[in-house]
Amino acid sequence: MNGTRHREVGEYLRRLQRSMGDLPAQRRDEILAEIEEHISEDLAERPAATDADVRNVLERVGDPGDIAAEARERFGIKPARRSWTDPAAVILLLIGGFTIIGWFVGVVLLWISDAWNTRDKIIGTLVVPGGLAGALGVGLASSGVREASCGPVETTVAPGACATVPSNFGNVVGLILAVLVVIAPIATAVYLSLRLRQARLASLIEGEEQ
Repeated sequence: MNGTRHREVGEYLRRLQRSMGDLPAQRRDEILAEIEEHISEDLAERPAATDADVRNVLERVGDPGDIAAEARERFGIKPARRSWTDPAAVILLLIGGFTIIGWFVGVVLLWISDAWNTRDKIIGTLVVPGGLAGALGVGLASSGVREASCGPVETTVAPGACATVPSNFGNVVGLILAVLVVIAPIATAVYLSLRLRQARLASLIEGEEQ
């Protein structure tokens, strides 16, 4: 019976510790010690406590999630940003354009999040809209323009080839476009990811200071 009791109490305390993972370490340890002492005192009054008695004691103490939420409110600590929507926004902005509405969903998630400031959101929205899909579209369009520039013109070069000057110019333009439209969405995703990490770290540091 004692082993069962200790396992149940231990699991409860582990759940409580996980729920308070975004609280400052000192505050978290204080609350854990306080709750553990309270449980021990209640169980000490019941030497022959049954499984039901142990569960009743833990229920009276409260749900770990509720205790963690009350602790955050008491100490004025905002929960750490761990929403799945923030990483999802970065992913959808990069590759969501290959679906019908994926990129637009990413834009919405980006703008409703408080992890990024307005400048970050503008960058995420306007740097190659559509992400890699938009980059591919621009690349195909530029290729078509280049081919169109090599129309039937009388030159001294072999049939089907472009004149030297238009070809060199097209190569330079194509290289610049490739850098802008392919690397830019990836660089933007990396930038937003770094900014998200900074926001989360800032939230934790703010909690530690309080």
